[in-house]
Amino acid sequence: MKEIIPTVRILDVPFSVMDMDETVKCCEDLIRSQEPNHIITANPEIVMMALKDPKLMKILHNADVVTCDGTGIVWATKFTDFSAKERVAGFDLTLRLLSLCEDKGFSVYFLGAKPEIMESAVKQITERWPQLEVKGYHHGYFRVGDEQRICQDIIDKKPSVLFVALGAPRQEYWIAEHLSELGISLAIGVGGSFDVLAGKVKRAPIMWQKLHLEWLYRLLLQPSRWRRMLAIPKFIYCVLRNQKTAGNFVKK
Repeated sequence: MKEIIPTVRILDVPFSVMDMDETVKCCEDLIRSQEPNHIITANPEIVMMALKDPKLMKILHNADVVTCDGTGIVWATKFTDFSAKERVAGFDLTLRLLSLCEDKGFSVYFLGAKPEIMESAVKQITERWPQLEVKGYHHGYFRVGDEQRICQDIIDKKPSVLFVALGAPRQEYWIAEHLSELGISLAIGVGGSFDVLAGKVKRAPIMWQKLHLEWLYRLLLQPSRWRRMLAIPKFIYCVLRNQKTAGNFVKK
């Protein structure tokens, strides 16, 4: 039986208020359950997408854990009965899960990113976590006709954890569609994590992270992201407008 996860609703999206250590422990328990589980790391951009996309909102509601991946989400929980303890970012959770899998003997499979990025990321991962059992990997530039072959490869290799980097919300759609058939215990969308692990994209320095300005650092490096960043002020406006009903403690 799965444990009850403390959750608050932000604009109808159910967010876990667990900190990083609690989230990692929860993930370990979910892996050991040997049942299909879906983890989503959601930021304001995903929330704003979900408000316009009933399919994505349903996936968020059905996920086993939705983490507060963004300073804006953590801020928004202040208007609820239970504030989030800290940001649980997708990249940081990915690193923690890789360490957990190496330490506990859980196997992994990677899906997503460009072919050269995936090759480089796997090389870096196996060097950093030499005892990690990598059952397989495949880049994210596959055709519709290749999808069943990739799913069969995952089924045959039986990894414990599947990391999917197809970008949001495509990775969430893909996991939700295929999770039940894959026979894995935990699937998580990791966005651009492989790009960072491969050294293609730089993570914001610790000081920027501590100042909650990682979003600005990424914008300075990639000015083309400015349209995506518009989701942040829209999210803040929606939370302030709905603060009286935005968050209620629920047991999921």
